[in-house]
Order: sequence, then structure tokens, then C-alpha cells
Amino acid sequence: MLQGWTQKDLAVASNLSQSAIGNYESGQRRRPSSDALIKLTRALRVSPMWLSAGEGPMLSPSPEGGAGGIPVPAAWPFETVSYATYSRLSAQEKRQIEQVLAAYIKARGE
Repeated sequence: MLQGWTQKDLAVASNLSQSAIGNYESGQRRRPSSDALIKLTRALRVSPMWLSAGEGPMLSPSPEGGAGGIPVPAAWPFETVSYATYSRLSAQEKRQIEQVLAAYIKARGE
């Protein structure tokens, strides 16, 4: 799955059902509706033409929002934690993670 997301992560980020994502991925549903296509391209940050027809550049020229309209970083650095999961954390939880990461980097002397 693009971005290293699970079907559930993409479902949350795009506000579509997990079964719909699975059906698109397996080919049981050939083409998403225009509404679903827009939601998927915004979540994945890919161009609608590439997603629907496999033509043109893959990446969207202007970053769109991810889950809840929050822009997804161009290169999400974590493999075992998806951006969709991170975006559901509270502001306090995100600050705590940032503090731990900053302390770790500082301890390494960077």
C-alpha cells in the first residue's frame, strides 16, 4: 500500500470504508466514484489522473490534506507507525512524542 499504510489507515485518512479500499485494491470495484476518487487522491497525495487511469505524474503537484485535512509530510519517516495513526493522537500526546524525540537526538549530540 502506498505510504506504508494499511487498508484501515487509508480508510481513516480518506473517510471511506475499509471494505471499499479492499475492493479497489483487489479489483472487485473497478473505478471509484468521483467523490471517492477525490478523497483517495487527497489522502494519498497523488494526481487523480494517475490514480484513475495510471497516466501522467503520480504525485499531486500541490500537496492536499490527509486525515482531517491535515497535510501529510512528503516523506513520513516511520515504518511501523502510520501518519493516519499519528494524526489521531491528541496535541498533548504529540508534544510528548516530540519531547522524547528531541531528547534522543540531543543525547546523540546532533
